[in-house]
Amino acid sequence: MKKVLSFALMALAMGFVFTSCDKEENGGEEAAKSYTLSMSLDKAESYYLSDDSTNSVGYYFRSDITIDPFVLVHGWSPKYGFGGGFTYSNCTDDTTATNSNLSAITKKGVKNNTYFISYTGTEDWGLPVEISFKDGKAYQAKECYVTNSTSAYLAIKEGKDEQGSCKEWTKDDKFTLVITGFNGKEQTGKIDFLLADGLDVVNTWQQVDLSKLGKVTMIKFSLTTTDMVTYDGSTYYPSTPLYFCLDQLTVTE
Repeated sequence: MKKVLSFALMALAMGFVFTSCDKEENGGEEAAKSYTLSMSLDKAESYYLSDDSTNSVGYYFRSDITIDPFVLVHGWSPKYGFGGGFTYSNCTDDTTATNSNLSAITKKGVKNNTYFISYTGTEDWGLPVEISFKDGKAYQAKECYVTNSTSAYLAIKEGKDEQGSCKEWTKDDKFTLVITGFNGKEQTGKIDFLLADGLDVVNTWQQVDLSKLGKVTMIKFSLTTTDMVTYDGSTYYPSTPLYFCLDQLTVTE
């Protein structure tokens, strides 16, 4: 995979955490601050790929992205390119069915050109897909927006993928984003969001209410699919590309 954006070009990328203070209904007192994860890239058709090779994890180097107070897992490999966790992108290719196409099917973010894209991998491939907080504090989860990547959408909707292993999607198939909250080691809640429910496949940004997760020090993301590669009666690995897109994650103090 070609490296489009390196540290030398980071001046072209700006990470934003929008903060606000809402007024309490009674007495007009200030409520806790709200933080919203957002990103903007000036260079068109680009994405971020680290070149920090100091922390090797399996096939990849882990080089997390910090946009205070958020910390996003980011992995890369000189051989495989983006290797798990999150990166950010403003790519707009909605026709190429390949895992190296780091585009959202929407071709843009919720409020600007840039969004976050994730590869969740499997237990033995890729890195954990987690967002934690720089200061170690617990924040109240509020909401986020999610949609399909181009590669996952085309695999499901049109049966297109680079391995040619995707089956024809049926009304009984599902592609599910699982969002799990943790406060320390304790699980606080879990949310299942269907990126594809039968033949209904998400192709716009969808708001997800995260409030049931409560106070969290980390949010973990994973994907499950009913489209699995099987051989001789055994299940081997997911055929659906394990990518999804995220934007405007909001938490409060």
